[in-house]
Amino acid sequence: MKYTFTINDKSHKAKSIINMLQELKKDYDFIETAGEPVFDESHPVVAKELLFRQNQTLKNKEGKNWEQLLDEL
Repeated sequence: MKYTFTINDKSHKAKSIINMLQELKKDYDFIETAGEPVFDESHPVVAKELLFRQNQTLKNKEGKNWEQLLDEL
């Protein structure tokens, strides 16, 4: 039997379920998890870094474009 679950929510409950599955994975070898990196632009540290990098990109026209910098994060 194979089940696939997709969680597309960023709520506390959703994160709790993901954490629970990650912990269960340690004890049960039949559980597999795969996830995509979460990029939260609203997080204050990330927002500050994005603003800094955007300003640097605008100042330095010969550098990487904004999309390349965003992909690197």
